Amino acid sequence: ATIKDAKYVYHFAGVADIGEADEGPSKTIESNILGTTNVLEACREQNVERFMYASTIYVYSERGGFYRVSKQACESIIKMYSESFNLDHTILRYGSLYGTRAQPWNGLRNFVEQALNRGVINYRGNGQERREYIHVRDAARLGVRALSEKYKNECLTLTGTQVLHSKEMFKLIEEIIGKEVKINYN
Repeated sequence: ATIKDAKYVYHFAGVADIGEADEGPSKTIESNILGTTNVLEACREQNVERFMYASTIYVYSERGGFYRVSKQACESIIKMYSESFNLDHTILRYGSLYGTRAQPWNGLRNFVEQALNRGVINYRGNGQERREYIHVRDAARLGVRALSEKYKNECLTLTGTQVLHSKEMFKLIEEIIGKEVKINYN
C-alpha cells in the first residue's frame, strides 16, 4: 500500500476547478467522492493516525456547483468513517489561495493575467463579493499546525486575515501592474 506505515495522510487529490467540475459531474464524483472513499479505506486498513482533508469554504455557500457538492459529500463520509472506524481526521476548508505555481483556473492568477494581457478583467459578480486571500505558504504552514491534538476531528477554515471586496482587489491589481484596467461585471 502507498500509505503503509504513514502516521498522517494529507488528501489533496481530485477535481478542484469549479468549471471542470461543472462540465464533468460524473468525473468529479468519481475523483472527489469515490477517490476520497478509497483513500479513507486505505487509511483505515493501514491504521493511519490522522486523515487530513483539503476541503473548501464553498461548503458554506450556494456557489461552487458540483465541486461544492462533492466536498460536502466527502466531509460527511469522512465524519462517518471517524464514527464508524475510529479514524481521526481534520478537515481543512481553504479559502482563496494565491501564490507561485497557481493553476491557470486560479481566480487571482486569472485576474492578473487578464489585466496584464488584455487590460480587461471579465468577472462574474458585482464587485461586492468578499474574499480573504491566503498565500499558499501560509496555508501550508497552517496545514501542518493542524496536526495539533486540539484540531483532531475538527473542521478548520484557512483564510487570510484581511477581508477584501472583489472591487478592492481589482484596484490593487491596477496599482501593482501600473495601468488602468477595465472591469466587466456580469
